[in-house]
Amino acid sequence: MTKKLLRSLFTTSIISIAISTAATCIFYSVLLKNADYGHAVQQIISGVFLLNCILLIMSLPILFLGNAELWNNKPFRLIMYFAGVIFFIITASLLKIGQHDREVYLMTGVIFLLVHAFFYYRLTKKLS
Repeated sequence: MTKKLLRSLFTTSIISIAISTAATCIFYSVLLKNADYGHAVQQIISGVFLLNCILLIMSLPILFLGNAELWNNKPFRLIMYFAGVIFFIITASLLKIGQHDREVYLMTGVIFLLVHAFFYYRLTKKLS
C-alpha cells in the first residue's frame, strides 16, 4: 500500500509541476502582454519546482496511510491526504506578498490539489 501511495504522490508532483509551469508561463505572458519574458522562464520553472517541492513535503503524511487501520478510517484518511495542500493554499492566501506572486502560489496550490484529488479518486476506486 505504501508503494502505491508513494507512486501516487510522486506522479502527482510531476504532473503538477508540468501543468503549473505551463499555467504560470501563460499567466505571465498575458500579464506582460507584448514584453519579452524569455529571460524569466528559468525563474518561473525554478519557482514552480520549489513550490511543488514544498507541496510534496506537506503531503508526505499520506505515507502513514500505508497502515490498513488508518486507511479504513475515512475521515482520518481525508485529513491526512488533503490537509497539507489545503494548509498551503490558506497560508498562500494570507501571506503578505505581491498580488501576482499570491496568484501564482494559489494557482500552483490549486493545480496540485486537483491533481492530488484525481489520484485519490483513482486510488480509492482501485481499492474498493
